[in-house]
Amino acid sequence: MHLIIAEKNIVAERIAAFLAGKAKVQVTRDGAAAHYVFDDTVVMGLRGHVVEVDFVEGYNNWRSVEHPPRSLINADIVKKPTEKKIVGLMQKFGKKATRVTIATDYDTEGELIGKEAFELIRAANPKVPIDRARFSAITKDEIVKSIKEATSLDFNLASAGESRQIIDLVWGASLTRFLSITAHRGADSILSVGRVQSPTLAMIVDREREIEAFVPTKYWMLSLATEKSGIGVEARHVHGRFTDSAEAKAAYDATVEPLRVTDVITGHKVDRAPTPLDTTALIVGASRLGISASYAMNRAEDLYMRGFISYPRTDNTAYPKSLKISEQLAIFAHGAFSKEAGYVKDHLRSVPTRGKKETTDHPPIYPTSLANREEIGDDVSWKLYEFIVRRFFATICIDAEWETMKVNLLAGSEPYTITGGRILEAGWRGIYPYSKAEENLLPAFTLGETLPLLAKTSDEKETQPPARYSQSRLIQRMEELGLGTKSTRHEVISKLSGRKYIEGNPMKPTIVGRAVTESLEEFAGTITEPTMTKTLEEHMGDIAAGTKTINAVLSESRKMLTGIFDDLEKNEAAIGRDLMERTREEQTIGPCPVCGKPLRIKRVGSSQFIGCSGYPDCTFNTGLPPATWGNAIKMDEVCGIHGLNHVQLLRKGAPAWKIGCPLCSHIKSNTESFLLMPGMTAEGVQKLNAVHIYTLSELISRGPEELSKSLGLSKSEAEKLIREAGSVLALLKKRTELKKFVSSHVAPKRGRGHSKVSAALISLGVVDVEALSRADPKDLLETKLSEAEAASLVAEAKSMVNISRMKEYGVPAITLKKYVNAGFDDPEKFISVHPAGLSLATGVSVTTICNHQKLVAEKLCRPCPEKISKAAFEEGIAPLRKKAEPELLTPLALAGVYSPDLLVKADAKTLAKVTGIDEKQIVNLQKYAQKVLEK
Repeated sequence: MHLIIAEKNIVAERIAAFLAGKAKVQVTRDGAAAHYVFDDTVVMGLRGHVVEVDFVEGYNNWRSVEHPPRSLINADIVKKPTEKKIVGLMQKFGKKATRVTIATDYDTEGELIGKEAFELIRAANPKVPIDRARFSAITKDEIVKSIKEATSLDFNLASAGESRQIIDLVWGASLTRFLSITAHRGADSILSVGRVQSPTLAMIVDREREIEAFVPTKYWMLSLATEKSGIGVEARHVHGRFTDSAEAKAAYDATVEPLRVTDVITGHKVDRAPTPLDTTALIVGASRLGISASYAMNRAEDLYMRGFISYPRTDNTAYPKSLKISEQLAIFAHGAFSKEAGYVKDHLRSVPTRGKKETTDHPPIYPTSLANREEIGDDVSWKLYEFIVRRFFATICIDAEWETMKVNLLAGSEPYTITGGRILEAGWRGIYPYSKAEENLLPAFTLGETLPLLAKTSDEKETQPPARYSQSRLIQRMEELGLGTKSTRHEVISKLSGRKYIEGNPMKPTIVGRAVTESLEEFAGTITEPTMTKTLEEHMGDIAAGTKTINAVLSESRKMLTGIFDDLEKNEAAIGRDLMERTREEQTIGPCPVCGKPLRIKRVGSSQFIGCSGYPDCTFNTGLPPATWGNAIKMDEVCGIHGLNHVQLLRKGAPAWKIGCPLCSHIKSNTESFLLMPGMTAEGVQKLNAVHIYTLSELISRGPEELSKSLGLSKSEAEKLIREAGSVLALLKKRTELKKFVSSHVAPKRGRGHSKVSAALISLGVVDVEALSRADPKDLLETKLSEAEAASLVAEAKSMVNISRMKEYGVPAITLKKYVNAGFDDPEKFISVHPAGLSLATGVSVTTICNHQKLVAEKLCRPCPEKISKAAFEEGIAPLRKKAEPELLTPLALAGVYSPDLLVKADAKTLAKVTGIDEKQIVNLQKYAQKVLEK
């Protein structure tokens, strides 16, 4: 048996489809573990790494005296399975295999995952041949070729990946633990440090300091307006920026007529086509489309696994000779890009463009198959796919060509110049809209001619501070400095954002991000400098090249880290004080409106809120969305009304959610609730807020006496307000239950989210689940539900209400579950059927059922159903069980027929109609019952 192991399940599925040909592929899924079988081949997918590196037991206790942070530097490392089911399945097939092929991604990480699989297979089957398939695109030709030409694993490359894993674990865990313990941080607010993330964060902090230290200087730009043949033209002074105001004024005053043409220079410019895409260029291009680095790589990975583009993690900017350009272009002769493909065919260059970087592992990123918008799915993926297609077209298209014109003028004694240009050949620009270059057509000028001076301008401007890093620019800078790899740079940025060290795009450091960086710079600057990381990265490359061993590089890494700890531990107390002082401010947003003490952002598990530091003396607080929506971060902007810093939520891979002033938001969100009270007005809400009553619950908790004093009301007026607030709270609780019910029973669709459906139901007067249970499904079509969805929603609501009523009437939950599973959740239906039938349908004893029916009947003010004893039931049903199957006995018993004598007495035709049993079957059963009675 041939076992093929892919890195992910979706790739395994495609490999199986390609290799099976016309053979049927048998699919077996068991949660995360799936495999595909055809002929004598099994293909299975991993979930990336199925084992992880970790410290040996005992080192995971942060407070351990025996294992302080420094001890992690030389702690033993072990490998632990993280996906036991997948590992078990792989070893099970590995034992039976006669050939194993590793088909993980063709990069360092893929080689390491392959090595992990290799070791697990070897443990199960020491002698089976194991080879390695390498491919850069998930297309049939590439896959078939790679399996056929499989070679051996590159253990040096895998060791390079393993060294990075271990180094990142040891550096990250030891330094993070040291800093967090020193600063007395809890588990939900650790201070993360990393070999790559810390120098990267330092660059962002450095740029912020440059911006803060920047002192703008004034400068002046001179221009004039003239015209030729009715066409207005602007000319600029050749001096460019004037930094001296007197010099600028003198030039401005000397700009006088006559305005004479002194030079007319025409030229020709070649506008080179762009080079093929590597990973960094892809991220830069995606950024211009409004796609974040991490999301761009996520979508690119998905496009690759679905066979639409080549491998997206590559440093290569030169297509290999093996890539048949004409065949790739022919793929697009029909479909969404047929017009562009035809244009490229007519403007095809002899040799594709090429960049400075050329590697032999993967080609540049290019489209491998044709897709339309529907196949791609979401808009972001389509945008990215279209960009990759058009970039490929541009790289094989001829250069653009321009005719340029430069006209030099003298205005009095002052030199000015006009520049313009027009496209002679659009070339690649005809199909690549991502790089704008507009024509500036000039009229014909003659040497020596005089032009009118229509106006002159002196613009006073200021120099601008350096721009903050965008994600794409930071990734470019990381590449220049050798920080991280093409596969990890975007992940580092996501990690910094997730740790609340940076915010926004362009990025700026948060208070805590800056505090960590500046503290490390002061006491252990090596961590924040790129030199150390670059050195280690180069030595990892040496492992891949076979010139260094993994043990040598790990030893060197531990030596570096030991030196850093020497510096840190000498200054432990100072670092702790420094960090605590710097980071306390990150949580403080301003004065409490009730007592004036600092309000702080607080977290308990995934909950977060704004609370007063004066608690328990002051209980003022306001809620925030849970941390699953994003971590609450203090902003620089301050509310002009309440003097509180604005707050925003930051979540990995998502734009910031700006809440604004938390108290303004709190007041606004509760005003609508107050106005649901019949006696409340907008002015009344303002009066409540003035005495620090912001919610219905706070109003109720004040009590009538305190409320009457605070608002100047009579006690009866205060009591009325409290009653109204209670009624509104009950209504809002029901609405919340309705929203939860809708979100769990209605699938969201574009333009029809859960909130919209809930709001539409409330506007129809369906304010709670009980009202929904009584609604006519046809009336719900206005909410954009289909007829089937509306009917299902009402039915589910009825079931929920009925179950709730049954619980309320006293039916125990365990027994009620059996009634519900048998279809008897409706109280009316429950008491209308015979207890004998219920017993057969549910397995509950008739004695218990009779007791429950009595409880429900009394609550409904209905007569109790017939009560029978367990003995009578068993005596009656026993002879019938010998002849009839449960499928016949249950409907008969539900109709009250559970013994031979009752069966004989019943009218067969009526019984058939009531039970749905064929009349002939009933007659035959009656004959049997008669014989039983005669005996």
